[in-house]
Amino acid sequence: MDDALLSISEVARRAGIATSALRYYERCSLIPEGSKVAGRRHYPPTVLRRLSAIKICQKIGFSLAEISDLLRSTGVGDGMWRDVATARRAEVEREIADRNELIQFIDQTLNCDCSTLCDCPHMKPHGPDDSCASQDDCCSRAGQARCCEPVWPPTAVGL
Repeated sequence: MDDALLSISEVARRAGIATSALRYYERCSLIPEGSKVAGRRHYPPTVLRRLSAIKICQKIGFSLAEISDLLRSTGVGDGMWRDVATARRAEVEREIADRNELIQFIDQTLNCDCSTLCDCPHMKPHGPDDSCASQDDCCSRAGQARCCEPVWPPTAVGL
């Protein structure tokens, strides 16, 4: 057996993934097919770097198909991965803004002292024709001047 090669179990252990994931990554062409030594897959140590890149891309939110495209775009001067990463960064910023809006909405709802969630005026959709009077009552009981200034609908909820 070539000492430079790592067994599938050793690669899985070092990379922190299951051996079945390695075989799946092979089928998806994310990693090269392991060499067979005595009927078992073995990989060069360089596969660990590629697996690390795959795990990081997954954590960032890329699909395996997107990761495959990113890993294929490694030609000299090929900046495609930078464009894709820049676009993903913008998506993450939008997701953070949506989550922050949800936190603000939750905080407003928690500051209301309505007896049930369904009674809370924050749970009702507000449009230009809706009255805010019931919210003023709710908010004044909660000791706030006017908590119903619209954070509705929270865009991340899709309402």
